Amino acid sequence: MLLNDFRERQALAVPDTFHPLERNWINQTLHRCFEAQVARRTEQFAVVAESASLTYLELNRAANQVAHRLVLRAEAGLQSGPVVLLMDQGIASVVSILAVLKAGRIYSPLDRRLPIPVLSAIVGHLSPGVAVVDARNRALAQAVLGTRCPIIEAEWNGDRDTSENLDLDVSPDAMAHVYFTSGSSGLPKAVVDTHRNVLHNILRYTNSLGFARGDRMSLVQNPSFSGTVSTLFGALLNGATVHPLDMSDIAFEDLGPWLRSQKVTVFHSVPSIFRRLPASPDRYPDLRLIRLEGDQARASDQVHFKRFFGDGCVLVNGLGATECGLVRQFIIDQASPEPSIGVLPVGHAVEDMSIDIVDESGKSLPPGSTGEIVVESAYLALGYWNNPELTEEKFRSGRGCLRRYQTGDLGRLDAHGCLMHLGRRETQGRIGGRSIDTAHLEGILCTCAGIREALLHPYTDRGGGRHLAAYLVANADPAPTVTELRNWLAPHMAEQVMPTAFVYLDALPLSVDGKLDRLRLPVPTRSRPALSVDYSAPKTAMEKRIAQVWAQVLEIHEIGVNDSFLELGGDSLRANQILGHLRAEIDPGLSIVSIFEHPTVGALAMHLSVGADMPGDP
Repeated sequence: MLLNDFRERQALAVPDTFHPLERNWINQTLHRCFEAQVARRTEQFAVVAESASLTYLELNRAANQVAHRLVLRAEAGLQSGPVVLLMDQGIASVVSILAVLKAGRIYSPLDRRLPIPVLSAIVGHLSPGVAVVDARNRALAQAVLGTRCPIIEAEWNGDRDTSENLDLDVSPDAMAHVYFTSGSSGLPKAVVDTHRNVLHNILRYTNSLGFARGDRMSLVQNPSFSGTVSTLFGALLNGATVHPLDMSDIAFEDLGPWLRSQKVTVFHSVPSIFRRLPASPDRYPDLRLIRLEGDQARASDQVHFKRFFGDGCVLVNGLGATECGLVRQFIIDQASPEPSIGVLPVGHAVEDMSIDIVDESGKSLPPGSTGEIVVESAYLALGYWNNPELTEEKFRSGRGCLRRYQTGDLGRLDAHGCLMHLGRRETQGRIGGRSIDTAHLEGILCTCAGIREALLHPYTDRGGGRHLAAYLVANADPAPTVTELRNWLAPHMAEQVMPTAFVYLDALPLSVDGKLDRLRLPVPTRSRPALSVDYSAPKTAMEKRIAQVWAQVLEIHEIGVNDSFLELGGDSLRANQILGHLRAEIDPGLSIVSIFEHPTVGALAMHLSVGADMPGDP
């Protein structure tokens, strides 16, 4: 969808210097497009960092010097594999990416925050020809790479003999880079893409959001994060300025002042970083555009946006992936309707990117149905590095010359073609055979007084039962009790799929790239949760035995005589387990209905005491 289509629906202000990109613009290479900007923007700043700044001419010369060193290495018999980059976010990473492309090579940024064994496995998979590092990461590179390939440092000194453009013949369809995905299951996947596809992705961003000369774009995530590509080249190929910042060097609360001091106009991050932007007395007057991608944005993010950002700014919630680039966008301004509960839509199509919602057999589903999101386009990634089996599994032939990418994400289209992204298939709650819209329920929990953030995630107890846990971050003291939380959720969900554990955390765990990291969620503990009733110890032999059975099945150390079975995490599965124990020991005729009709230890003990003879009763 073109910029003008968006402007008919939203107040998207763009610089007067905006010029839409034509389709034939993608018939070249990334570095040639950059060099064309250098010829027009010689003295304009291309990259501005805390330590130094480079104009377009200076950046081009620095990249050329590193590129000449790479070419000399190749002429000396360098291996032909990708050039791995191991460095912080900053000027050196920008210089090095351009240098590798100018040398006609493939770049692959590694994440220095990963454990050395993981980095070593990645390097083994890539078989790189050389590594380019900054001074801070040389020792790490030596530990990871050993003698597998040469290591050179990204250095430049203004030497005119090696600062001229290289005139190498590189095809637009040549491989440009290999980016590793987050690796939520096993070793990260290595996605390969071409110059032409990356350029088309920049075209989609430019024409939909008005990237232009004069924009100042933040680059706050690690160079290994594929989402940085759209910012880096979105700036440098449109005559804008990129502002890199290594987030490991600052606290979250320092990000807002940095954005104001740098007068950033386009801020790009995952939602969890955006949520931590502090309030500003001037409401960030330079920001015209906030891009959220890489994770689910929620209705609360729109509330945060409308509260802390000015009338001249818009919030764009986008959907994309390393394998396909930008696919959909949803634009919000201060006049947009108040959000509904749950996740924000990811919106409408961008140029040359269509989607299909399919069931498990691959059959297309009608609007309103939930299924897997499949992307169809001529501009999808080539596939996965040295992994033809996975490439064949995820990428299929489409209509005509188009290809299809099976995202593994769930989504739902409304009657107007607006897409709701519902998360990864493997993270969706499915309890007792029922699918659960976890994003919707998370939104409901976030509207409960005293709850700032909420995340629902299935877990398996020690007996093999599958349940739903609610992980919460409170903004009140005391935090809401389980009783209050269950009452808040009760009108919106069946009791059979109600969370059986409510776990308070200081903060939801994040991956190194700022996404919610479900793999680091703790298993619910055996502690008694906070209930609306105080703890009162069982007294009679019957009460003590029932409490012991409940403690064993519910996996809770201490259970009070007035504690509710449901509020302790009880459900029909666990009620059946308790029923088996109590029938064997106390009353063979006990029914499961009795457990729910007498939902506390005290009430059930009184019910069972009629005609029962428990040793030790007074």
